[in-house]
Amino acid sequence: METITEPLEAHTHNEVRYYLMVTPCHQCGKGPYVLQDAPPGAKGAKAVITAVCKNCSAAHEFSYTCSQDRVLVGSQAECINPSSSPSRIIDLGQWLSLFYVLIETAASEDSPPAARQAGYQAAMCLSEALKFYGDNELPPESAFFRQASIDAFHEHPENFARQKLRDMLSRLPTLPDMARRLDRDQTVRRRWWKFWK
Repeated sequence: METITEPLEAHTHNEVRYYLMVTPCHQCGKGPYVLQDAPPGAKGAKAVITAVCKNCSAAHEFSYTCSQDRVLVGSQAECINPSSSPSRIIDLGQWLSLFYVLIETAASEDSPPAARQAGYQAAMCLSEALKFYGDNELPPESAFFRQASIDAFHEHPENFARQKLRDMLSRLPTLPDMARRLDRDQTVRRRWWKFWK
């Protein structure tokens, strides 16, 4: 089991945002953390951000470096990891947890653009989960950094079968199609004033 130490080794600033969503609060053990300042720095530079626990309001500073520049796909759809290598800060179990949370968020949204945004984020998380497998049907032990993820895998390995994840991803639109739709949503929002003419 890998221990996550700071500075965190992230692919992008956006990956750090997802890390905050699944990291228990250092004070109360709950969370999630909410980013309080914009991610600074450039590729390779060490950055420090402050995040606040949504449950107890405790603040915590996180330091990290990025191996990639921040990449945007359209104006709303941020890339998490443009490489084929898996995350070193978010393990397979956490990516799957994020997927299920975001899919539920998408299903409960009243706003179609907000639902599409959450659905896109969920699909990205599932894609990140699949990067741990290589050619194997079950993930290696190195895909898990947290004890809770290891326990979940040993109790229900069928939930971690690569084909199951591929089947879930195949039922969603492709990431490029979802990104294009999000970009169209953003373009419509920018042109709100035309409806008054």
